[in-house]
Amino acid sequence: MAQVAVIGSGVMGSAVTRACADAGLSVAVWNRTPARVPRHAGVTRHDEVADAVRAAPIVVSALLNYDVAHEVLGPVLGELAGRTLVQTSSGAPAEVGPLADAVHGAGGSYLEAAILNYPQAIGTAGAFTVYAGPVATYESVSPLTDAVSGTRIHLGPELTTAKAYLLVAAAYYYACVNGFLECAAMALDQGVPLPAFARSVPMYQAGLQSTVDTGVELIARGDYTFEQAPLTTHLDILRYLPGFAAQAGVTDSFLPAVRDRVQRAVDLGGSREHIAVVVEQFRAGRAAG
Repeated sequence: MAQVAVIGSGVMGSAVTRACADAGLSVAVWNRTPARVPRHAGVTRHDEVADAVRAAPIVVSALLNYDVAHEVLGPVLGELAGRTLVQTSSGAPAEVGPLADAVHGAGGSYLEAAILNYPQAIGTAGAFTVYAGPVATYESVSPLTDAVSGTRIHLGPELTTAKAYLLVAAAYYYACVNGFLECAAMALDQGVPLPAFARSVPMYQAGLQSTVDTGVELIARGDYTFEQAPLTTHLDILRYLPGFAAQAGVTDSFLPAVRDRVQRAVDLGGSREHIAVVVEQFRAGRAAG
């Protein structure tokens, strides 16, 4: 009997398979295209999904999304009785419940996971994975979590939290990517060498982390008074940036929205507050909706 089964051998599934095998685990693998199953010591390919699921107590769903997971696993749910399904597919929190209910109804256990790194980091110190589900279920899959390695966080028993965390992290990532792309356009327009700009990026990381850490503390406290870099300081530079971006041909820039939100906070009397106070505008919009 294998120790872990991996259903799906895309880039992520193959990386999980290799990490488990490299950690000395025996791995049962199924993939729709058998030729994509990694050829690796300790890995056994199965031509039928049911055979792979039946082969191990820990079953990893490394399929594209929840629709594919239902399509592939639905016909073999009965084989999950007494086993734990670890769902790593991309998706939204609302999609978690139906699959978890189906697995529980079949007599299996269920754990949500979100892998927050590129596949090559799996099995290394650079891996970062969050899990959600009952503590006992999380602890029971330690052979898998140890093999995936790196930073691992158990978010608690609420299953939807892992996918919510994934979407929050992805939104932050794409906000940074969008910022880079707009800045690249501005740099090219102004003759700023992109390699020189790229070398300066690490110097901003400490300041950005400080903004995040301070913002988290102030949001929790509900008091945004902050003399080090109040809103008026941000507004002084934000007044120039939308025009600077437009000159470079950047359409639909995020910068006018940031400027207007900061200006609104100042108009509401927050001139000496931390920029994190803008989150209250989002909260008010959600309450109004």
